Amino acid sequence: MKDKLYIIDAAKFKAEMGDDTVLQYDLFKIIVAVQGLVNREDPELYFMWQDADAFWMDYMQKEGKFLHGRERVELPDWAAFIEHYGSFIAEKGLIAWDYDVPATMNAATTACGVDGYIPVRGGSEAMKRIMAQTGAEVKVDLTGKFTGKGRIWDCHRESTGSAKCDAYIWALEKYMDRCHPTILFYTLDGISWSDDKPYYPDLGNAFVFNHDYAISKRAFVFDVSSYDDETPCDDPTQPLGTDFRTMQEIFLRHYKLTGGRMTTVCGFNPWQRKYVEGRGGKHGGVAAEWRFTEVLSAYNCVKDADAYGYCGLANASVFTHFPLKEKYENRKAKPDQVYDPNKTYVLFYVGDYDAAAWTARHIPKWYADPNLGKNPLMWCFNPNLSDRVPMAFDFIYENYTDNDYFAAGDSGAGYNNPALLYEPRPYSGLPSGAAENIRHNKYYFDKFDLGIIGFIINGVYPTDEQQMHDLAEFAVEGSAYNNGPQETSVVNGAVYMPMSWDIAQERALSVEQSAKAAFTGMDRFPKEKKFHIFRTILASPTQHDEILAEMKRQRPEANFELVDPHTFFAFAKYAVENGLTY
Repeated sequence: MKDKLYIIDAAKFKAEMGDDTVLQYDLFKIIVAVQGLVNREDPELYFMWQDADAFWMDYMQKEGKFLHGRERVELPDWAAFIEHYGSFIAEKGLIAWDYDVPATMNAATTACGVDGYIPVRGGSEAMKRIMAQTGAEVKVDLTGKFTGKGRIWDCHRESTGSAKCDAYIWALEKYMDRCHPTILFYTLDGISWSDDKPYYPDLGNAFVFNHDYAISKRAFVFDVSSYDDETPCDDPTQPLGTDFRTMQEIFLRHYKLTGGRMTTVCGFNPWQRKYVEGRGGKHGGVAAEWRFTEVLSAYNCVKDADAYGYCGLANASVFTHFPLKEKYENRKAKPDQVYDPNKTYVLFYVGDYDAAAWTARHIPKWYADPNLGKNPLMWCFNPNLSDRVPMAFDFIYENYTDNDYFAAGDSGAGYNNPALLYEPRPYSGLPSGAAENIRHNKYYFDKFDLGIIGFIINGVYPTDEQQMHDLAEFAVEGSAYNNGPQETSVVNGAVYMPMSWDIAQERALSVEQSAKAAFTGMDRFPKEKKFHIFRTILASPTQHDEILAEMKRQRPEANFELVDPHTFFAFAKYAVENGLTY
């Protein structure tokens, strides 16, 4: 056990680097790579990048927590960082990536995790600086190596016709067999945010800070389009479908590596820069999200979905070491509640927390909300996120109120499309993954005392009775879904119903608009439907309180009652079995 934690204040380092966004990107990439390597066995290096990072450090150092008593030592500037880690960098050596083939940045990150080389932009100011200051040498040079022609460099394979995809094929052949068996990283490559010059104005949404976890876990890192009906904007001359075929090969090779075990893909469609309308593609953002989810689901994968807006997550190479208890106890149903057929029962799906980055950032924020605990809320934190941010789960179970209930978010222990687990499986043609999905989920549902999936997302595919039967093996109380039968049903002892409507996203809608959206959802169903689940996205406890009050004000005749999720599904089951609800 190490006795010191070295702290880097990202704001100070960024100020020292000046306004040069390329230098910022490159030097932070070097620091993050070192962080991932030195934190692999035990935490040593930590970023203070956003407010949540200070919150989580304080929590992990509380008495009784695993970093209690560890001395914090700040590295105040780049010179101090080099003084402390320069010899480490020199020992590891460098891998130079090619700005003209941005995919080589991801390939270099994979190489860093497996072989320890520190990624640098070939020929850059950062590369010159690190070599001069540490004496490090370039051990692997990827610049000019991938042309999309002939035989792929340092590889037995013929070119795909795409320099971008050739870089990933090289990484596949060189590293996949030594990568982590159940983690992949789907994160934006080294592409500039300007079409005519290197430019990186948003380090968080460029996933710069996320890669410490990928490196510490030896994850394979990639970024290709999931579409085969258009060439991607970052590689428009490639043969049609090359990106997609490369994605299929990555997933298939990884499936074989792990023997078909469920794999978590950390990351999300990089729609902040490519593959969607307005970013060089012809497909909408939600359609692109659903398409990628379909594809990964067909290969027994789930998402830890760090989506644009809150992509950035620093320090997961530290967080992952936080020791969880063997089991946690969820909140229990409120006692002495009696079903009333004259009431309209309401449940808020409090999401979206299917991403470690979103979850780690917002848990501290909502803990400070004065209305936390005023109303029963169903917080839908996908439990597989506990692999990357375990301290967050320890915190909510210990510190959120007895009126805060926990359920799984999108599709269970990881965002996937359950429909794509069954044969015949599009995209992959693989055997059924349904049994493996049950095994995977049972572990997390048991550990965190869960019995509910707040939202089954199947995209364009229906949630059918076979899926319901299998999901009820772990979500024993009930689930809502985005696509399936309109009527509420009970399958294998669990309640299933459609999500009534999305009603709030942060402050994007006013309280009045959110209430109106709820009524739009309700009015899609017959008046006999007495149970409604409304989805919110990053909405605060205060927003939920205000929306509920507004719903009651506008429709007093509905006789709304917000109940805890256990009571909600128990009442719904009773009502269905006795013909009292639609």
